[in-house]
Amino acid sequence: MKKFSVWPGVLIVCFVAITILTIFPSKHKQCIDRNRIVIEKLQEANADRETIKNKGYEIGIGCRANTDFNLTE
Repeated sequence: MKKFSVWPGVLIVCFVAITILTIFPSKHKQCIDRNRIVIEKLQEANADRETIKNKGYEIGIGCRANTDFNLTE
């Protein structure tokens, strides 16, 4: 009986998992990307760093609680 290594199988499973996760982003990531526009507008308007940081926290907390979260300016 031949001894086979499990490493090729493990590598294939990891590659497939990473490929699937890359092709189909999570709803949480989509929520963050959708709300990032507000942060970009604040940066263009030269808002202070504290305001931008607070809006970033709001996006993170809001998207974690509800993936349909939409940040208002």
